[in-house]
Parts: sequence; C-alpha cells; structure tokens
Amino acid sequence: MSSDQISAYSDYWESVKPTNTMDIFRRWLFAYTSIHTTWEGNVRGYNAIKDIEKWSDNKENLRQLLIDARCGMHNVRTEYIWNFTSDFMSNTSDFHRSANETWTAFRDRLNARCKGIGITKVSFTLEMCFPNEAEVVCLDTHMMQVYGMKEVRNSGALKKVYENNEQDWINRSQNINTAPYIARCMFWDAKQGHTDSRYWSYVLES
Repeated sequence: MSSDQISAYSDYWESVKPTNTMDIFRRWLFAYTSIHTTWEGNVRGYNAIKDIEKWSDNKENLRQLLIDARCGMHNVRTEYIWNFTSDFMSNTSDFHRSANETWTAFRDRLNARCKGIGITKVSFTLEMCFPNEAEVVCLDTHMMQVYGMKEVRNSGALKKVYENNEQDWINRSQNINTAPYIARCMFWDAKQGHTDSRYWSYVLES
C-alpha cells in the first residue's frame, strides 16, 4: 500500500461520509441490505429502498421492493429494517456516540439495540459513517479468513476472539498510518480486482 493510494482512499471516503441524519440512516440501510448477500445484491437492495418515501408508511411496499431487488431474505430483512427505521426515527439521538463513549462501547451498545444485524454489520455501519475515525472493524467473511475465524458471536469467548483480531487490525493499520476502515477497503477491493471502491460505493455518493 503506497502513501498515495492511502491518501486517495482516505480522501475519497471522507468525501462521501454522512453529513446529516438521513445520510447516517441510509448507511444503516446499506448495512442491513449487505447481510448474507453478494456485494451486487447489496447494491441492488440498497438502491431499491434508499428512497424511504417509497415505503416508510407501508411495510408491504418495503417487502416488495426487497423482493424485486433479489437480495434475499426478504421476509426477515423487511421486519428488521422496518423495526430499525421506527426506532431510529423516534430516537435518533440514541444513535450518536456520546462524548466519553469508546468506539467499542458505542458499537456494542448499538449492537445490543439493533436486531438482526450483528456485530460485523454494526461495525460496518460505523466504518461508513466515520471512515477515517472509527476504531471498530467489520470482520466479514474475507477478514475472518485472514484471522482463521469460523464464526462470529455477539457474546462470550467468541466475541473476545473478535475483539482481539479487531485490535490487531487496528494496530496494523496504525503502523502504516491509515484508518482501519481505509486499510480494509484497500484489502477488500484488491481481492475483487479493483483499485478503488467506486464499483460499489458509487451508490453512497450524493
């Protein structure tokens, strides 16, 4: 990873980070549509529901949009997104990090609150919201392979394994003077044969 590449990634992700509450909400939608699907399915699902006015007052509209997007799990995904949306819109301030809250505590608090998404995807949401600041890492399937992890759990010994590997990635990223998410994007994109994230992240651009 060259310093120029790191700078380019950091600048790009800073340029697409959320600037308002609805941007943050849509990063959550993107994370919910990323569960158990390909990145292509993730993009289709997100594009289908990113305009909340199409479904905010009708759960069946949300379900049909997800079905048409072919991103899978449309019944449970509908329930989780519907319930999350109600909670977020009613209690938006609860989804902000408090002044003395560590990144891990912030992630774990939201993970306990948000059903159907799990520690990896809550971490992913925070990465997208705070690409150059977040000190949590989405240890997805590809990252799990790096660390020899077979599964992820939200509590107990396996959560400790997750946190230890997460801290290792954070430390390694700091050693090359880059944010953990930026390093992860570079790793992921290279595995996909790309030199930037825009083949999928274009849907997050204004």
